[in-house]
Amino acid sequence: MGEKNDAFCAYMEKSDIFADFINGTVFGGRKEVTPEELEAAPAIYHSEKSTGRSGGARGRYRDVAKKRYREGTCCVLSVENQNELHYAMPARCMEYDALDYAGQLRKKRLLHRKKKDLKGSAQFLSGLTPEEKLDPVVTLVFYHGKGKWEACRDLHGMLNFEGENGIFRKYTANYRMNLYTLEDLKEENFATGLRDVIAMMKRSEDKEAMKEYCRKNEKRFREMEEATYDVISVMINHQKLNGYKEKNRTEGGKVNMCRALDEMMEDSRRDGIRIGEKRGEKRGEKNGERRFAALAERLLKDSRTEDLERAVNNETFRRKLYREYGMR
Repeated sequence: MGEKNDAFCAYMEKSDIFADFINGTVFGGRKEVTPEELEAAPAIYHSEKSTGRSGGARGRYRDVAKKRYREGTCCVLSVENQNELHYAMPARCMEYDALDYAGQLRKKRLLHRKKKDLKGSAQFLSGLTPEEKLDPVVTLVFYHGKGKWEACRDLHGMLNFEGENGIFRKYTANYRMNLYTLEDLKEENFATGLRDVIAMMKRSEDKEAMKEYCRKNEKRFREMEEATYDVISVMINHQKLNGYKEKNRTEGGKVNMCRALDEMMEDSRRDGIRIGEKRGEKRGEKNGERRFAALAERLLKDSRTEDLERAVNNETFRRKLYREYGMR
């Protein structure tokens, strides 16, 4: 999955972060989902049968999935995180949703089998009573990679309807993917630490923009939750921030990210200067060696061996010879 996806998935497991992500993407910041309504949902689905030699069920893994319960209803919510383009993403999400519905049907059939309460061939065939409904399954895809999403956004985009296939297009069921890219998101739509995670991810290629955002939101950055600090460090490609976390802790286990960022950038600046100086010294040494080798060649050519011996140990005399031979 990759380090960024792993870090973001772990962060999204927190109910308050998950609810905030749903509210900030689907509902534009309106609080339609609360953390208290959420429960963990199975993140792995198994097909009912397997045709492989090894037998057993084939598993499919969700990134993050939760069930929202309210007033006797249930809805399955899932988020798939993508750092890279995935050209088969609509089909992949459709398979996840289909496996979830198949799992719901399987559970209902088993329950009715135990109760022995199905009546008539239609109920036995379907494993459902006429009144029963399945829980809706909603899958969101969050693409936080570099560049635009250039893959398909629905199943029809993946299908070949050219030529004679065109007549079947309107009869072919489509599946629309709920895709949200980083550039689509507005940080002001989020209410938890996710707001600052999204904001810093959007500015990760511009250090000045990151520093400016930090200054404008200094109060939050001086008292940042450790989990938010950790995921920002990974998502903006500055894992070195982990080394600045302990000495920048504040009361209550929070972290002063403003100070940690300043210290990291200042240390990076100093390291850059030191590296530049070392490289300059090495270049200077090499240039000096080449320059003296050229002087020695000229002196030997002019049979000035005594001047050469004197130039080895006398820097003032050596500079004089450089000027004499026009070697600046």
